[in-house]
Amino acid sequence: MSFNPNQGKRFAAALKESSNNSENISREVPTSEASNYIQREKRRAYTLSLTPSARAKLTEVAKSHGYNSSSSFLNDMLLQDKL
Repeated sequence: MSFNPNQGKRFAAALKESSNNSENISREVPTSEASNYIQREKRRAYTLSLTPSARAKLTEVAKSHGYNSSSSFLNDMLLQDKL
């Protein structure tokens, strides 16, 4: 295999082009019409007191609705006026 001095320039140009494309993609802000994008407020920690059985039930219901955390589930339910 021989050394081709132009090959390095082609690699550099290809890398520069792909980085420009990825920068343009990352700058796009999703709109509510284009996706299920939900703008969320910054979170703050609060302390609530629950009985252990209520906490277990909350966790179970959150998991059954596809949530990873019960706090996210509770937050969404409160904001959607379902509770």
